Amino acid sequence: MARLKACPFCRALYGPNDGARCPDCDVELVPMDKLALSDEARALDEFEVPLEERPFPWNDFGHGRGVLLAMSALGLVAFFCPWVLLLRPEDMVLRGFDLARGRAGWLWGGATGFFVLLPLLWTRRTVASLRGARVIATLFACMTALEVLVLMLFPPRRGLIPIELEWQWGLYASAAVSAVATYFAVRLGGPTAPPPPPASRPSSSTPRNGRILH
Repeated sequence: MARLKACPFCRALYGPNDGARCPDCDVELVPMDKLALSDEARALDEFEVPLEERPFPWNDFGHGRGVLLAMSALGLVAFFCPWVLLLRPEDMVLRGFDLARGRAGWLWGGATGFFVLLPLLWTRRTVASLRGARVIATLFACMTALEVLVLMLFPPRRGLIPIELEWQWGLYASAAVSAVATYFAVRLGGPTAPPPPPASRPSSSTPRNGRILH
């Protein structure tokens, strides 16, 4: 087989004594082992790889990947926005970052979850890998919403000193972003598609001087 030659145009095979050019195409023959795959063969190879495992380019933000990346970035931004307006015993505005640095250190969990989601989603380049990350992505996405709920149900206290505060827009924005992110995280990768019907192998006609090389 190594001594066979093929026409790069019509892909017909020729023996070592059939000359150096294709009689039909007038194209110089090349060794068969150096001939690239035909379009039909490449299409067949791609078909044999499951659609869910075919890698997509880095700038493909479908399948919920782009929305979740955007929500993660917005969640980090909202963490540094005003969360609480403290009226008494002193007047100050506290961000989520300030609360986490204080006695509410558990608020770091939601911000960390959004931060980890960025590289987690960026490195997923197949539908199968996105679906495999659904559980962990949902956990990270919902953490901030749960933290906001706990903070509003159990507002901060300072011993016997009365505290008067008002919730600010950053708190509500963080909860809203977390809720939207959770919605898309549960559906990350899209629904499972039914298996495609079996496809027949492409047929090729055989030239009179040889056979088609796949």
